[in-house]
Amino acid sequence: MGENTTEAINDSRSFEERVFARFDAVDRRFDAIEIRIERLEMKQLDTKPIWERALVAIEETNAAMRNGFAIVGHAIDQINARLDSMDKRFDGVDARFEAMDKRFDGIDARFEALSTELNDGFRGVEGKIEVLNQYLLEFRADQLYVDKRLQKIESGSKPS
Repeated sequence: MGENTTEAINDSRSFEERVFARFDAVDRRFDAIEIRIERLEMKQLDTKPIWERALVAIEETNAAMRNGFAIVGHAIDQINARLDSMDKRFDGVDARFEAMDKRFDGIDARFEALSTELNDGFRGVEGKIEVLNQYLLEFRADQLYVDKRLQKIESGSKPS
């Protein structure tokens, strides 16, 4: 600041000339600032088409994604429909298996009853066979006794 004061005192120009010179310097600085602002505005205008293209690209991408999501959603709906159909078929198969299980339970019960009846029948037959064997054994024993007596009688009555 001290130099400016000294410089202002040593300057041979009049006060008015110095003020006008100062105004001219300020004008030049304003002109330079205006030029810089214009350049920035031009750059801004130059980037506007880029932003517009970017926005269009973003919108196209969003539209494509919406279409893709719609396609995927449709595919998922088809898969869900097929799964529902398969569920119904499995429910039918389950019902058939349950019916078969009931039938097999009935068959098992009948086999148990038949098995018990057969075992009881075999025990009865076994007892009868045992009785028959006893009667047959007694009958053979009686036959042997009769045969021996017959041989004795025949051997005693033979004329010799």
